[in-house]
Amino acid sequence: MDISISEIARQQPAESIYTLALDLSSGTGINIHQHPEGQLLFAPAGVLAVTTNAGCWVVPTGHALWIPANEPHWTRTIGTSRIRTVYLSDERSAGLPVACTLIEISTLLQELISAVLLVTADGAQKSRDYHLMALMVEELVAAPKSSKLLPIPGSNRLKDLCRAISANATLDWGLAECAQFLGINMKTVQRWFQTDMGINFGEWRKLVRLFVALENLALGKSVLEASLDAGYSSPSAFSAMFRREFGMSPSAFKKI
Repeated sequence: MDISISEIARQQPAESIYTLALDLSSGTGINIHQHPEGQLLFAPAGVLAVTTNAGCWVVPTGHALWIPANEPHWTRTIGTSRIRTVYLSDERSAGLPVACTLIEISTLLQELISAVLLVTADGAQKSRDYHLMALMVEELVAAPKSSKLLPIPGSNRLKDLCRAISANATLDWGLAECAQFLGINMKTVQRWFQTDMGINFGEWRKLVRLFVALENLALGKSVLEASLDAGYSSPSAFSAMFRREFGMSPSAFKKI
């Protein structure tokens, strides 16, 4: 099911901050749109896949995606998802990144976001509410950030290769197999990835596997199933990678 953001009413607790809370079933898409404000997109439950002109972001539980103002994007839910969104004006979002960025959401930040969602238009001018929203922004600015973007290639030939690998993450393809698929040499493959997407083939393949694993975990698959579907030879290797990337084990992630 796809929905349009124009069909959804946003609450306006203050002139410079809007909020939105949605509970959506798995596989729901929010059609491509953009906002005149910056957007903090946070899902306390479920996983979100957000696509921009640059590529695809996967937003796991415990993280939020900061989307700058006027950035076209569309969103798809993976697993039953609770979406909590805060829209910030340029004035309010000073200090936040100028590009899409994944932000780690601490327990304090989650509580602040929840509190801001409860602020009403009548109460927004109260001193407590004003400082509550200001503290949320300060914590967002200070929070750990990362850029786990899966880039979209511009070259049609590279798109064909990336689609083939993304459709079957268990393909244990290295540069040699990619070169054979494209009919070019391995050095050219590496150069194409670096020039077109700004990362090498190994980094790109790691991101594909990570995104496949997150989606499968969110859909309720076991750690073993998720690791094999993502192309890992053993659950222990997958768990070690997952812990490095997200600071928790896949089994802990499934319990959130």
